[in-house]
Amino acid sequence: MKTKKLRVFLIIIGLLLILFIGYRLYLEYQTDIQMFLDPKTSRQALLDQIRSHGFRTALFLILLISVMCAVPGIPTSVIGVLVGLSYGPLLGTLINVSGNAFGNMLSIFLMQHLKLFDHSKKSNRWVTAIRNMKHPKIGVMVGYMVPVIPSSVINFAAMTLNLQIRDIILSIVIGVIPSSILYACGGEALFHGYSKTALLLVASVLILTLLVVIIYKDRRKRHVK
Repeated sequence: MKTKKLRVFLIIIGLLLILFIGYRLYLEYQTDIQMFLDPKTSRQALLDQIRSHGFRTALFLILLISVMCAVPGIPTSVIGVLVGLSYGPLLGTLINVSGNAFGNMLSIFLMQHLKLFDHSKKSNRWVTAIRNMKHPKIGVMVGYMVPVIPSSVINFAAMTLNLQIRDIILSIVIGVIPSSILYACGGEALFHGYSKTALLLVASVLILTLLVVIIYKDRRKRHVK
C-alpha cells in the first residue's frame, strides 16, 4: 500500500475509533446529561454525579485523547476540560498528560515503523526552526506546549532529529503538562461555577500561543533583514 493511501486509511481508522470511544463515553455520561437537562435536578446532585466516574471512564478518556492526538488536525481541548470537570485538577492533569503523551508517542511510532513520512512537512517553518536550533530537544518540548502548532508537525520534527526514545518521551511529557494543567483547571473552575475563571484560563493559553507566534515571526523577519 502506498504511503498516501496508508496514511488516509489510518486516519479513517482513527476517526472510526474516535466515534466508537465517543459513543462509549456518551453511555458513561448519559445519566449526567439527563440530570443536566432535568430542571428538577439539584445542583449538588448533578455535581455528585459528575464526580462519580471511576477508572473505566478515565480509561476511555485517555484512549479518546490518545487517538484524537494521533489523528492530525483534531484538537483535544474540549475533552481536556471535560476531564478536569469530572476528576478535578490533580487526577485531571494526570489523565490529560497520559492521553496526550500516549497519542504523540503512537504518532511517532507509526511514522517510524510504517514510513508515514509526509515530505511536505520537511519545509514546514516550525520543523525548520526546531531543526536549526542549538538545542532542538528544547524546541520539540516547547512545540508541544503551543496548541496552535499541530502535534503532527512536532512529532515529525522529533522523528527527523533521531532523538533517543528517552529524550522523545521526556520532551513529550514535559511539553504537554502546561496545557494539560490549564484544561484540567478550567474544568475544575466550571465544576465550581467559575465560568469566568475557566474562560480566563483558556484565553491565557490562546494569548500565550499568539505571543509565541508573533515573537517567532518577528525574529524571522529580523533574520531575513
